[in-house]
Amino acid sequence: MPDFTSTVDIARPAGDQRDALQWARAVWEEAPPPMRTFLRAGWLGLGLTTRLAPDRVLGWTIASATPDRVVLEAPSPLMTTRNIVHLDADRVYWTTEVTYDRFPARQLWALAVPIHELVIPARLRHAAGASRPGDLQHQLVTTFQRRLGNPVLSRLPGQTLLETTGRTSGLPRQTPIGGRRTGQEFWLVSEFGERSQYVRNIQADPNVRLRLHGRWLRGVAHLLPEDDARARLKSLPRLNSTAVQAFGTDLLTIRIDLG
Repeated sequence: MPDFTSTVDIARPAGDQRDALQWARAVWEEAPPPMRTFLRAGWLGLGLTTRLAPDRVLGWTIASATPDRVVLEAPSPLMTTRNIVHLDADRVYWTTEVTYDRFPARQLWALAVPIHELVIPARLRHAAGASRPGDLQHQLVTTFQRRLGNPVLSRLPGQTLLETTGRTSGLPRQTPIGGRRTGQEFWLVSEFGERSQYVRNIQADPNVRLRLHGRWLRGVAHLLPEDDARARLKSLPRLNSTAVQAFGTDLLTIRIDLG
């Protein structure tokens, strides 16, 4: 018996003629390039070996395949992992089975589960035509930022922080950001625009604080949807701009007037 099993299902669109293998390819291989890279990097971190080839599904071996059922496997010295796609007349079922073969498989998979629980349902919705573009990227990136990225970066003394006021709680909310000061202005680009929590806070109250080089400054933030955000990124620090362009879906320029 597997140590971990989960099944997600979704209604098949009217008139859908895809077989199980085509559904598997739609879920993984039709993901945006940054998402495919993110997935394969995560699988590598779990010790899974995925070699890209036409007779595989994003590197996973096709262990068995019939029109209604396909089993995908990826070898690992730590765990035995299978993804099974099963179809009936009305629904698509995606089952993931993991068996912990040796330490630290259980601990590694525990870290992967929150991402897994976002990826599979969201990718199934996308394959079924029931999600808006960028939803999964937004969920994955914000989950990573909330659980790991932001807590770690916020503790670095040289990290630039933006402090907004929570629009519901009224409490200060600090977010690590990247950008550049020009005179009495600080410029940044939000990767998810008005879906970003700190942007929503700015919409409710544009008065902010900015920690820059260890010093807190007060300012007023302005959202600039008319600005060319991609062009703006070229004038901002390269490393942060590269990440924003790679993972962002709704770029939005923000200017903070420092007082």
